[in-house]
Amino acid sequence: MRQKNIKLARRRSGGGTVYHDLGNINLTFFTARKKYERMENLKLIVKALKALSPQLDVHVTDRYDILLDGQYKISGTAAKLGRTTAYHHCTLLCNADKFVLSSVLKSPYKGIKSNATPSVPASVKNLFEEDSSLTSEMLLDAIAEEYATQHQVDHHITLVNPADETVLPGISNKTKELQAWEWVYGKTPKFSISTCLNVVYKDSVIDVKVDLDVKHGKIEVCNIDLPEQWLPPALCSELVNSFTGSKFCPNEITTLATTLLRVCPQDDEMHSRWNLLCENMTRLM
Repeated sequence: MRQKNIKLARRRSGGGTVYHDLGNINLTFFTARKKYERMENLKLIVKALKALSPQLDVHVTDRYDILLDGQYKISGTAAKLGRTTAYHHCTLLCNADKFVLSSVLKSPYKGIKSNATPSVPASVKNLFEEDSSLTSEMLLDAIAEEYATQHQVDHHITLVNPADETVLPGISNKTKELQAWEWVYGKTPKFSISTCLNVVYKDSVIDVKVDLDVKHGKIEVCNIDLPEQWLPPALCSELVNSFTGSKFCPNEITTLATTLLRVCPQDDEMHSRWNLLCENMTRLM
């Protein structure tokens, strides 16, 4: 994600991870809690899609997904219920970049365990692939029209700049809050990582076993197991001790590793190995 310059935010509605670009529509239904009904919202979307393109084979599943042709997921759902109000939001794949979507949702690392709601892998397809005449604007207009019909309100779309503080007071602070480390990691459920890093060095590959326990975004337990001849045990122990209690954050880990490097013996070979190990550790985060 960092390589592709994709921003990360953790939403309050929970659920699995979602990739967004301009080809993936995000729809949100705000209601009083008593009127909260996500199945009806999804049926509304399906009805709008069929009105716009009758040949589309779309339906809502018991998991509150919308499937195309009985097998391709084009919409997933999440929700947040308050004491008196609620919101339900869902995606709608129109013409998203499926290659990027797949690459950022699939972790290259195995051995991650968490109590958080897992993302359920599914085959996806863009509506554009089924009907190339469809655009995001057409889909939005059709859904707005169906919403207006069902709720007996005027069919009128108001365009709002989501960054406009005059329209949405406090939106800038909310944006920062949902992207801040304190919320993204600091409030996340406890998780652990037990994996093997394949560190490529010159003409060889070094297997480095890493075990981390993270709670409230901080590393509670850290174990790094690597060949003794590759890095002196005392230095590896220093690294482990520094990481324990620190934030699960690439910037903090990089700072700690750089600080420790200053007290290492002046050995270019060792420094290269140290930097390579730390680079691979930060990629876990």
